[in-house]
Parts: sequence; C-alpha cells; structure tokens
Amino acid sequence: MSHREATAGFTLIEIVIVLAILSIAVALAMPYLGRQTSRAALSAAAQQVRAALTGARSDAITEDREVKFTGGLGGYQIDGVRHAFPASPDIRVEIRGDAPISFYPSGGASGGRLVLRDSNEALPIDIEALTGRALLAR
Repeated sequence: MSHREATAGFTLIEIVIVLAILSIAVALAMPYLGRQTSRAALSAAAQQVRAALTGARSDAITEDREVKFTGGLGGYQIDGVRHAFPASPDIRVEIRGDAPISFYPSGGASGGRLVLRDSNEALPIDIEALTGRALLAR
C-alpha cells in the first residue's frame, strides 16, 4: 500500500465545513420552497373549482334546472353538497358580492368572479354570464 492510498479520504474539518455550507443553502431555500408548495396547492384547488363550475353548468343544461355554486373555507358547495380541498383546508373560496353563482338550463350563468385565497396569494376565476364558462383570470 502506498502512502497516497493510506491518506485518502476527508478530514473531519472538511466534512463539517461541507455540512455547514449545505445547512446554509437549505435554510435559504426553505422559504422559497414553502411559497412554491402553497402556490401549487392554490393552483390545484383553482383547477378543481374550475372543473366543478364546468360540471355545474353541464348539470344545469342536462337536468334542465338551476344549479347553485357557493364558496367557503376549505372548499365549496354545489346545490348544498360540500366538496372539500383535503390537501389544503386553509384555502377559501370567496364569491364577489357573497351571492351564489347560478347556472341556468340555457347554459348561461349569473356571472361574476370568485377568488381562491390562501395566506399568501389570491387566484381569481371569472364566470361569463352569457356562456357560463369559467376562466382563470390573469
């Protein structure tokens, strides 16, 4: 065995320095990762609500009746049936004006805007009155 093979490896000081640098990097990245997780949860909830609004419109047309959508903390209601955001119970669905959004058998709707909110952000969804379409507002 040569002298070089016997001394191969890292010293304790080198390992401690590398761990300290990694710890600092993780500490700096955590707030960013937390915001990204929150943003992803809000975006997923918005897609779920948008799909539910489209489903409510379809139900109104196929069943020839008015279907009502209301918001709330941790989810929403369609005709009084609650649908929750299991992964994000702190997201609130707010309807501007606090009146329910109604979908009509004609395919139209009462129209309006609802906003999904968490502690950091808000994501609006517009409902067109004439067509009843739900569009993510930008």
